Amino acid sequence: MEGKKLGEKISLKLSQSFDIKKIFELDGVKYDFTGLFLEETSKYILNKELVYESFSTKELIFYKTLYNKEKLKEKNELKEYITKNIEYFKGDKKNQMSSVVTFIFCGDTLTYKDEKLIKNFTYHKSFLFGLKGWLNTKIIYMDLENKKIITNSFGKKDIVFFKTFL
Repeated sequence: MEGKKLGEKISLKLSQSFDIKKIFELDGVKYDFTGLFLEETSKYILNKELVYESFSTKELIFYKTLYNKEKLKEKNELKEYITKNIEYFKGDKKNQMSSVVTFIFCGDTLTYKDEKLIKNFTYHKSFLFGLKGWLNTKIIYMDLENKKIITNSFGKKDIVFFKTFL
């Protein structure tokens, strides 16, 4: 299956929960689509105008098809890219707690080095020791030739969902 068609199927399925934007660019990197999911939980006193506690979670998905010789960024480059755009990923709400950024790449068979890079990649950032929230990063690579999914440790629970598209 071609990467663009696969991206359309994934975006259609994710559109049930995510706000999908087609062809999105962030800091010079073009993505086939991006998805945004926001959830806010609040506790009230007497009526909904008197909020005494609330927090929100944000999940972002970035999908990109890698063509021919296009390669993944190196580990340090990817971490710099995330750090540079951390305000976009985190959000600007005061009560923002959990943020999850998922990068989904789709393409041909990876080299052993790139596969190892994905499996060993971790990026966790806490804000004010977790009191102001945190950000986690998932990387998922869909190998179209071998019908294989490669992911970092934080993205392992998503393998079952993405296997249905291969």
